[in-house]
Amino acid sequence: MNDDRKTDKQIENKGDGGGQLIFMPYKEGYILKQYRGIGTTVILPPQIEDRKVLGVERKAFLSCKTVRSVILPDTIEEIGDWAFAHMEQLRTITIPHHVLNRGKELFLGCRRLREIVLNGTEEERAFRASQGISRMLALAVTVLHDYFLFDPTNVGQEEWVKRWDEKLLALLALDDLDGFEELWTCGEEDYEGKDYDIKSYPVEKRKMKLRVVYFRLLHSYKLSDMVKNTLQAYLCRHTKGTDAPEAWELIVEEHHSALDYYRIFAEAGCITEDNFADLLEDVKDSDAEIKAFLLRYKEEHFDRKDAFAAFDLMW
Repeated sequence: MNDDRKTDKQIENKGDGGGQLIFMPYKEGYILKQYRGIGTTVILPPQIEDRKVLGVERKAFLSCKTVRSVILPDTIEEIGDWAFAHMEQLRTITIPHHVLNRGKELFLGCRRLREIVLNGTEEERAFRASQGISRMLALAVTVLHDYFLFDPTNVGQEEWVKRWDEKLLALLALDDLDGFEELWTCGEEDYEGKDYDIKSYPVEKRKMKLRVVYFRLLHSYKLSDMVKNTLQAYLCRHTKGTDAPEAWELIVEEHHSALDYYRIFAEAGCITEDNFADLLEDVKDSDAEIKAFLLRYKEEHFDRKDAFAAFDLMW
């Protein structure tokens, strides 16, 4: 073995913000040992000199506070334990679309991770993004906590989607206080900026579940009727006028101008004659398009029924 194979290599990160990528010899190539810097984007090279970059070492990005995007080349074959754990700002990561040997809890604590993008052609990447598949893959490891779904070769396939949906239904079935005792005993009182007491914890837990429910209904890729009906029923259990109206509160707080969310809410049967006036009051300061949608829904579903009832009385 040549001397240059026995020593670490330090190269400049080509992503935004600079920093250093520290590589060490591994098999017939190199593996990323550590990233040092305060950049927002990290791009790993496919090779160093004439040897491929084959992997990411365990804890290579552990607790990096500034990185928002990581791009891995197709040469990557292995990713070690906790490689990206506790990257608080990580939003997207691009990975190869082939078999990866992976360690455990790669994305532990990456609560802001939104997409795991599979490498491929522009058309392939655009299709996965449009169908929500990249987001599904991120949710699989951050919310559903199922690393069996971290499987680049089967992502988006029928069985993969079926398992993803099963995990979502299992999440919805969990008690809303599930995990509270562990959180409390670990002293994590301040979780994402919210004080989690016995009252607020289940509310935030339901909102977390509902975010995923809305996402899945908005991206209905290979969504079965059974799963769709179950998700819609979950929304209805948390509509305006119930004891836990977070399905509506989430729209008002986070998506008040997003018409698609109101459509999903309405399609699920969450708008009723009893809660309509309160819904309209809640959106009085929203865009005219939102108010028009609600009024049109009322006209089509409630006013028409009243008109038919009056017509029947005439006879």
